[in-house]
Amino acid sequence: MAKFKFSLDVLLKVNELKKKQAEGEYAKAQKELDRQLAVLSELLDEYRGVTSDMGHLTAKGTTVNYIKLYSFYSDSLQKRIKSQEQVVAQAMNNLDAIKARLIGLVREVNVLSEMKERQYYQYRMEMEKRHQKVVDEYAGYKIYRQGGLINGKV
Repeated sequence: MAKFKFSLDVLLKVNELKKKQAEGEYAKAQKELDRQLAVLSELLDEYRGVTSDMGHLTAKGTTVNYIKLYSFYSDSLQKRIKSQEQVVAQAMNNLDAIKARLIGLVREVNVLSEMKERQYYQYRMEMEKRHQKVVDEYAGYKIYRQGGLINGKV
């Protein structure tokens, strides 16, 4: 009895390996995005805090020098926030690209797995037919041997 061999088994294994690698890359990209979002959140919180502090100080009264210092620091924070927003956008684009590639690989693996299952089912059916044919031939032979001459003729 011949063993089952899927004709596209090598392609299936390669795609499964690529899928595992893409899953690892996706996890790393997700962690990087989370880290960059945390940095952006910290910058935004700091900016809100500085703005709030300056609002309180101006209500109480402050010096021009302190207002210039606040303005410089506020501008610096805004530039850092814009820069961090670009980093976050780039991280999101990277994550989306990896996700799209991963989805494609998952689909390919699923299609190949289904093909393998169908081919294995066909193989099993063919083996069952062959087995049944052998059993039928053996049973016919046994009946012939036990019955002697058929219809009493030579």
